[in-house]
Amino acid sequence: MYKLYFICGLLLLPITKCFSISTSGVCPPRPSDDEIYKRYRGNQHFYLDHRTGDDGWEGTLFEPDNLIQNGPFKTLLGAIKGMRRIRKCKQKKAVLLVKGGVHLVPNTITLDERDTLLSIVGHSKFDRPVISGGNMIPRTEFSKLDDKIYFAPYDGPCTRNAFLGRKRLLRARKPSLKNWTGKDFTGQGPYLTIKNLLINTEDCNINGTGGFTQHCPDENKNGFVYADGDINPNWSNLDKAEIFVYQAWDAERGTIGRVDKDTNSLYFERPLRYAVGSHPKPSGWRYIVENVYEELDSVGEYYCDEKKGMFYFIPPEGALEAEDVFVGTADVMLEVTYGEGIDLYDLELRHGNDRDIEGTDETPSLLTFEYSRNISIKNCCFTNVGYTAIYLLASININIAENRFTDLGYFAIGTDYKGDLSDPLATRYITIRKNTFRRCGVVNMYQPACVHVRGVSDIYVTDNDIGFTPYAGMRVGWQSTFSAEYKRPGEYVFYILRNHVHNFGLGMLNDFAGIYLSSNSGCSKADAAMSKCFLDAYIANNVIHRSVPYYYGGIGVYGDTAASHLTVEKNWIYDLSDAAVNFHCGQQNRALNNMIQHVNSERVFGVCNSIVGNGTEVKQILTFKQNVVYVTNTDARLWRKADRWNYEIPDVDYNDYYFDPSDEAQMEEFFPSTVQGAGVSFEHWRKETGNDLHSIIEDPLYMDMKKEDFRLTCQSPALKLGIKSVDLRYVRLLSGTFGV
Repeated sequence: MYKLYFICGLLLLPITKCFSISTSGVCPPRPSDDEIYKRYRGNQHFYLDHRTGDDGWEGTLFEPDNLIQNGPFKTLLGAIKGMRRIRKCKQKKAVLLVKGGVHLVPNTITLDERDTLLSIVGHSKFDRPVISGGNMIPRTEFSKLDDKIYFAPYDGPCTRNAFLGRKRLLRARKPSLKNWTGKDFTGQGPYLTIKNLLINTEDCNINGTGGFTQHCPDENKNGFVYADGDINPNWSNLDKAEIFVYQAWDAERGTIGRVDKDTNSLYFERPLRYAVGSHPKPSGWRYIVENVYEELDSVGEYYCDEKKGMFYFIPPEGALEAEDVFVGTADVMLEVTYGEGIDLYDLELRHGNDRDIEGTDETPSLLTFEYSRNISIKNCCFTNVGYTAIYLLASININIAENRFTDLGYFAIGTDYKGDLSDPLATRYITIRKNTFRRCGVVNMYQPACVHVRGVSDIYVTDNDIGFTPYAGMRVGWQSTFSAEYKRPGEYVFYILRNHVHNFGLGMLNDFAGIYLSSNSGCSKADAAMSKCFLDAYIANNVIHRSVPYYYGGIGVYGDTAASHLTVEKNWIYDLSDAAVNFHCGQQNRALNNMIQHVNSERVFGVCNSIVGNGTEVKQILTFKQNVVYVTNTDARLWRKADRWNYEIPDVDYNDYYFDPSDEAQMEEFFPSTVQGAGVSFEHWRKETGNDLHSIIEDPLYMDMKKEDFRLTCQSPALKLGIKSVDLRYVRLLSGTFGV
């Protein structure tokens, strides 16, 4: 059933459609058995049933037949080995139909050329089969230690990833959360506050006289001074306790090495990446203590003791009557190398481990594909993941569609390439479409996001719903970039289309964006060869809204480190804590026909600033045309004082600006001057720079801002400037798996 809408004589896309939604709200809807058999008709069928199966059988029967000693396989590893023995011709497709229940994968299973054209498919009338990389502690094994704490024997490895049913438990921490929900981030507040630095200097001190940044000595990587009562030197297993220290755009953990109780000085086992105090205001001097048994005092917290072989936790009342506990121990479930034609469909993958890794790499990953081609992952559910769910390196023709990702330790999806364009398997032809992402970066806060794509050609991220991350919704690039001639005019490497990106930042980190694009650090230097800093990305028809930083950031679309050839077009960008669009240097960057509602006191549009290139900038060439800028904050400006261009003034014209409300100061200073750090009026800006000669300051007549409807009415004066009305209601409504 469709509803059709006519506006200004145009037939628009349908905005309502009848579709089913998973009742659990966690996984996508399941196909029927008829759909499964139709999809895999003609394939060689095998079966997996952990209850009745036997890995010594041939796996070709749905139910056991003891007379002929045949039936389903029992384990996934046994099935892979068995199918390799039995399959006579790898050119014929084979499908492994997995029955319901929890299938444990304690060790990595490797697939390769022997597993060509293999599908692994959920097959159950009731529950989607679960592939678990965890150790289960049955609820019946728990006993009461006191009025709050329960304990059970546990002989597996202790990790940062433990779950009660689908709810993530948090390692015993200080301070405790005020209200554990099971959908929490390990990095969310409340926080403790660093009292002092190990070394105070004129350029680095606890008063933060450096403001945004300070130049701190390396000695401050080794620890800090804590306030009375925050750290107890007598904690048992002190060497297992970790300190989660906040910087500006990330937070990192340090294991306690020793504590000097006479000076209240805490020293890490190994130095941090950044010196404590390097970012006074953005860090807020925040830290959290994790993994301390004596701090096990709140619902949802756990402590795992390998020496004693015990698992302790505080469950909510009644939870152990229905839910088991899982400790994520497998960092990689399936590792595919030189695989071809691998298909995963209608599975649930859970309970991964992060291998105690912290950093910016996307591995370990539950599913890892290297040097592979023709891979499909569809209608699956990834939840309670320790680090990354899917990682691709040097792989081509990959389709990841209609999956749901929830509760990811770091990334949901990462695609990568080695920077070698001549590699025949340099990552290309990637499609990430109609997936739903929730709560990425739950454990690792090194600039996390739900999706991070890198590659060399035809990378499509489309129609996804991305929400609730402590940093970016999506990252694009951070890779070796391309020459100016790599793509013909109108062609791009990355196509970021029709995504709904929302609720990012969540008040934890800084300097991020809904869609965050970056080249590489070499491109931000003043002497960079800009002709080789082209990222080639097209960002269009996305809805980006609701960002909250700890101190600063929360941009809509951010092109960092002089990333070039970015086109940001026909997006809805609103309710942000920072700029709608920021091109941090770079060339051939364009923002066109975007619908913007600017509610914060920061700039609307960002350009180069003095942080880049040690006070000098690379040459910037950009266009900001035919955008609607509706400003609702009287402190907002089109620019900020640090933004500047030393070479060519941006090409800014045919825009519709409007201020509701406005004040005299805003009208006199909203536009930037060629004089560094100065603001001027609309008339002065036009006369001084020749910009915005065709632009207007008039109410664009959005359809209904209160309902977040940024279509233009037929009476909009913006239409006379060639600005086209953009209808993205369907993006909000039909993106992700709920739109399937």
